[in-house]
Amino acid sequence: MDELMWLAIGAAAVVIVEASVYFYWIIWGNGYLITYINDSQRPQQNFKVLQTFHTSTQKIALVEVGEEVWVYSNGEIMFGTKQDENEYAEVIVHVPMAAAKEAKRILIIGGGGGISVREALRYEEVEEIIAVDIDEEMMNLGKSFDRLVSFNDGALNHHKVKTKIEDGRRFVEQSQETWDVIIVDIPEPTERCPSLSRLFSLEFYHELKEHLNPGGVLSIACSTVNLMPEYMWSIEKTLKECGFFTSPFHNFSNKTGVDWGYILASTLPLEPDDIQLKVTTPFLTEGRLRDVLELPYYLMNKENQGMVQTDQNTVLLDIVRKELNN
Repeated sequence: MDELMWLAIGAAAVVIVEASVYFYWIIWGNGYLITYINDSQRPQQNFKVLQTFHTSTQKIALVEVGEEVWVYSNGEIMFGTKQDENEYAEVIVHVPMAAAKEAKRILIIGGGGGISVREALRYEEVEEIIAVDIDEEMMNLGKSFDRLVSFNDGALNHHKVKTKIEDGRRFVEQSQETWDVIIVDIPEPTERCPSLSRLFSLEFYHELKEHLNPGGVLSIACSTVNLMPEYMWSIEKTLKECGFFTSPFHNFSNKTGVDWGYILASTLPLEPDDIQLKVTTPFLTEGRLRDVLELPYYLMNKENQGMVQTDQNTVLLDIVRKELNN
């Protein structure tokens, strides 16, 4: 009996020690980073965590990687002070600005980092930019975190820029304003945030159409199309169902090997020759613009694939789920 008792005590002691080590690792060691940086998203070089914090909508980590700062949201890299971020911002902003009849009034949904706002401010004709983000802490980072402010040239503090802390769809639905260019630059819906589907739905695109000035255009971010081209095809199909004319475009990053997809949507037909750059930018030259507007073979939707995303279904979320499970 005494032997059994001592065995039980020994086993309990082992469990307590292991649990103590585990909780020390989670609370004070590097284990706490699991909830802030997914293993698949960890930098491949030495890095330093500058700050971690919770906001009303997400878990944020600011990570220093060499000379760059990467911003993580719920474990995934959201953006950073990186060269490929400059390329991404130039493409999503300057293609619609080149296509729009006018570019005086701009709405950017998902503008908390200020990088796309910086690009829109390159145009002298711009009179007002409204940057909408649901997360006040993220918007404050773009306004006051010195290394991000330096990267976005203080764009969110510019006198032409108004920042709004609100759900992008709710803001548009309650607004009486109209815009020449609307840029929707938000992440794809996930299990953690399925409600993002509402900002890609047929119903929301109808709402955006009502808030476009004549000759105005939309620019919609379509995630990593080399991994899931059907995601872009479904967004395009939804826009067409809404009555838009669509022009898919893309940008392949040589540095990351990622092909980012976008849809340009307009109320009038557009030809590639109608899209002419109005400003000089470091990355998006006229030559690169032609490459951006020409889809590679694997993105051409020759069989009319894709499904319409509505408020009642989970088309885009299902595509993301399938990719994550592969």
